[in-house]
Amino acid sequence: MTNRKYHKATDQFFAKLDQKHKASFFKGKSINPLKILSITEAFPSLKIKDEDLLLLYSLKESIDELDFIITTQHIHIAGATLSLDKDIFKDVKFSAFPKVHISLLDGLMEDLLLTKKDEKKTLADFTNKFKDFVNQKEDVAKDYDVDYEFLQILKNEGEKIQNLAEDLNNNKRFSNTINAIVHKTDDAIEFKAEHVILQDIIKVFNMIYPLTDKENTVADAKVKFLLAFMFEKLQGNDIIASLSIERINKFVQSEKFEENIEIIKTASLFDLGEDYKNEFLLPSLLKRLDSQHFANSASFLYRIASLIAKVDDTISEEEKTLLKKVNDKLQHPKEKLEGVKQTEIDENETLDDVMDELNELIGLDNIKTAVKELSNFLKVQKLREEKGLKNVNNSLHSVFMGPPGTGKTTVARLVSKIYRHLGYLEKGHLVETDRTGMVAGYVGQTALKVEELIKTSLDGVLFIDEAYSLAKDNKKDFGNEAVEVLLKKMEDHRDQLVVIVAGYPDEMEEFIESNPGLQSRFNRYFTFDHYKPKELIGIFELFCLKNDFVLADEAKEKLEFIFDKLYEKRHKSFGNARVARNLFEKIIEYQANRIVAITPLTEELLKTIVEEDIPPINQTVDDYLRFQKDEEEA
Repeated sequence: MTNRKYHKATDQFFAKLDQKHKASFFKGKSINPLKILSITEAFPSLKIKDEDLLLLYSLKESIDELDFIITTQHIHIAGATLSLDKDIFKDVKFSAFPKVHISLLDGLMEDLLLTKKDEKKTLADFTNKFKDFVNQKEDVAKDYDVDYEFLQILKNEGEKIQNLAEDLNNNKRFSNTINAIVHKTDDAIEFKAEHVILQDIIKVFNMIYPLTDKENTVADAKVKFLLAFMFEKLQGNDIIASLSIERINKFVQSEKFEENIEIIKTASLFDLGEDYKNEFLLPSLLKRLDSQHFANSASFLYRIASLIAKVDDTISEEEKTLLKKVNDKLQHPKEKLEGVKQTEIDENETLDDVMDELNELIGLDNIKTAVKELSNFLKVQKLREEKGLKNVNNSLHSVFMGPPGTGKTTVARLVSKIYRHLGYLEKGHLVETDRTGMVAGYVGQTALKVEELIKTSLDGVLFIDEAYSLAKDNKKDFGNEAVEVLLKKMEDHRDQLVVIVAGYPDEMEEFIESNPGLQSRFNRYFTFDHYKPKELIGIFELFCLKNDFVLADEAKEKLEFIFDKLYEKRHKSFGNARVARNLFEKIIEYQANRIVAITPLTEELLKTIVEEDIPPINQTVDDYLRFQKDEEEA
């Protein structure tokens, strides 16, 4: 189990420590590794692998002249190792130190001992509930809900996953990767393979269990015991080895067992963040590391899912579908790639919802019309296919031409959803990238990078922004290699992949013409124009609406002047909606500075943007145009 609570108690000690005393105390987790090595030489009894440093004390206020060390296990002082105890600082060894310091340390020791007591209870609670039955009489002739055969299956699976966890814990790359990916609440926590495996088992349980037959009490008891057994096994407690079958079956019928299962079901061992929250983490990690254990981990989790779904010896169509989905996620885990953003789709969203979202976009009338026409064409092609009629070869690859901030990425996301709803793509997710996500700095690495990107994009849309930057006159540039690999993969996966390339109109035309392969594969062109001033005002007002602001009439009029002038003097790199967003963020900052000293602050004051909050017209226009010019020259 983690030492997080010990470190939390220590953090609280330092937070309350008076400034005049701080010089004598050093926080254990702030000590660098090289210094720790020298400390272990000064305190030979310190076993750094088994105990974490909590606090180091020096009467001379020097890290190089330590008097004693407090760890999660002991106090090390002058050749002696002392156990943590409430009266430890009454020992004669501490008599030479200031009483005020000893008093402070007494308080810390009290908190540490409470933490230790609480942690012991937490660690042992679940297993101890089973062991309450050890001395009861056993009836071996009885038929049990959780039978010998099921226990043997769990025992075998438990041994396999425990061996896998041990192997992974000995792999420094695995340890470094997991601790880099998860979002820590405390730097002292070091996550291990057991944490990752348990998190995935809980996820499997919560996906499959809702579909099982709760009225089948025998099957229900088995499924819940599976979760309890794995939970304890991964903490080093083997329920099957330590308890009789009768004791197990008695406990699974108890109220306390149900309470514990509810706690385990909702346990969240760490925050995975947005990138991995819907993923099985263990296969994702092992795939990323190209580990030989990837297949074993995916197979184990699928076997657990199957055990839960088939525990009553039947399986519904809904369970079959869900098992297929679980297997797909396990075998093809999502991987976070540098320079790549992936947008998942909402399973509950309909085609009508997508079309409504398209229609609600400000401006883009020509794009809306083109997308609707394409959608209608694809619907008819599907109907012809269903009737057994010949179809025109549909190339869905597209070129989006236009300046930045004109909605190209937003429309690409909607188009990917339309393709899914019409049955042309299975997933319909959008993967966004640019040159940085495709090109590497070494020979051979670019091809691998593009192949990984394609793998992530299969059954969805790959959106390549500023795609023209891949085509360079220099034949040795790795961008050209990226294009060649992309073209090959587009052909290999023509029924599973749609590619949308985007960028400035002139540059994109040159890019497509630079390679015959690009010309043959891209024949749909969408032109995105600069937003008109009224449309930019509409976008600004949309930002206001989404963020609980109201634009006063005189402020709106001044803002219209700014957008009129920006549009009139725009460069090709004019940021359009991005300019509207940047201006909105600057204006609400001005508004905050204007009202901060006003009392009382009413809701109307907090929400209203007035003319005074809008920056000077000419200065604002000059600033934005200068910024665009600098971008172009760069």
